[in-house]
Amino acid sequence: MRAEIRQEYLSVYKRQLSQQLYQEFCSEYAFPRAVSRSLSELFAGYIDLYFGAQRGEGQIIFHGIRRDVPPGVKVEEMHLKPVRLTLYDPQDCLCKDQKALLKRRIVRISGEAFVEGILLTQADISMLLGQSLRTIMRYIRELEAEGQTVPTRGKWKDIGPGVSHKKRIVELYVKGDEYTDIGRKTKHSSEAIMRYIKDFARVLVLHEEGYSRGEIRVVSGLSEKVLGEYLELIEAYKGEEFEERLDQLRGIYRKKTSQQRSRGKGASDNYGRSAG
Repeated sequence: MRAEIRQEYLSVYKRQLSQQLYQEFCSEYAFPRAVSRSLSELFAGYIDLYFGAQRGEGQIIFHGIRRDVPPGVKVEEMHLKPVRLTLYDPQDCLCKDQKALLKRRIVRISGEAFVEGILLTQADISMLLGQSLRTIMRYIRELEAEGQTVPTRGKWKDIGPGVSHKKRIVELYVKGDEYTDIGRKTKHSSEAIMRYIKDFARVLVLHEEGYSRGEIRVVSGLSEKVLGEYLELIEAYKGEEFEERLDQLRGIYRKKTSQQRSRGKGASDNYGRSAG
């Protein structure tokens, strides 16, 4: 492990509990290195077992915005929640340069917050990591282009000019990913993924049937931003390579429409029979 760590970070890496215990056993008790290593790992394991729920090394407590807070809520009216965020982890010392280190931390703290039901803003990340907002935004774009998911409030709630998570989910599906793969990559439930895909299928069929953009928006109930993204996807993936997947999407919408019509007909028939 040590050989993989840059020389300038060796001192930082060694300043963790297990390493300190190891050095203590070797120097103060003259234990063999193998015994010292085993004891330090055993002690560190017990400490984590009994005190792991407390704040760990390199962690801070931060009050973030709960994931269920809708857009447009005033700051003083937002529901906040405390979360432990890991600003430093010994494995950070393995990063090859500062850019890789910053990207690693962006992914880590946004993911830790998301798991606890919080969505960090890009401004939160900027302040926590001591970087300009412009830098954070650029690195998040790069991470997403690399296939990473960075769950921020602006992305999840479709606030601001960035690409929405709905577009990313639908795009993954059109490219051939299944629900489980999409869920793993985007941290969304299967129910949410299915809902976005059904919305896209409706837009696809209505667009192909010649409905105008305004008519599609009224029928679908989607925002202008999301509708625009879906239409962009239709244009981008209309080639033969994706035709099989698009056919599946058309089938999803037509099946749903057929089921709705059947239920409506059944209700009408029942009403007629009872009225007669």
